[in-house]
Amino acid sequence: MSKRAALICNGSINTKFLYSFISENDFIIAVDGGANKLAKTKFTPNLIIGDMDSISKNSLKKFRKIKQIKFPVEKNEIDLELAIDYCIKKKFKEIIILGAIGTRADMTLTNVFLLAQIPKKIKTKIIHENQEIYLIPKKKFLIQGIPGEKISLFPIKGNVKGLNLKGFKYELKNHELKFGLGIGLSNEFKNKKAWITTKDGLLLCVHFRKWF
Repeated sequence: MSKRAALICNGSINTKFLYSFISENDFIIAVDGGANKLAKTKFTPNLIIGDMDSISKNSLKKFRKIKQIKFPVEKNEIDLELAIDYCIKKKFKEIIILGAIGTRADMTLTNVFLLAQIPKKIKTKIIHENQEIYLIPKKKFLIQGIPGEKISLFPIKGNVKGLNLKGFKYELKNHELKFGLGIGLSNEFKNKKAWITTKDGLLLCVHFRKWF
């Protein structure tokens, strides 16, 4: 089995964009209506998972031979959560999630917050257009970018204490980044390499790439 799983959701995504980020070497999971996105490409999912309330009849017909794991519509978990649980059980080392950002703010927030439920040893990113969304996996983290690229940092699960930022336009030293405030919004890379260190707390990063 591939070391990387590519989860394709039914959010806002240009199908041409899929060619930039997934390959035939990935284990491709269509998260319910994500199959509709894949049906417009050359890619065939290895698995379709969800309650199947968003997948079209044409997609079901095209992928009729593909393994499906179907769940009831009325359930506690959302479809992406079920797909992530599958990846954890199958011990994938890396997960990329495409199409997780959409027009519904509640679904988008839930999809992003799900990152906090994934073991840190699994490298996981939500990719949306030119944005990479991921958790800072350790207390001392080297991050690479291009000078001028924007980056935003948000505390989740409470405040982040002892935050140090080095190599950014706006540096911080031993700062407490409080949940719900905007001080971490729209920083920039000053150098190609920058350091993020914390003493306590969990940081969510949104990295705006100039190009991939």
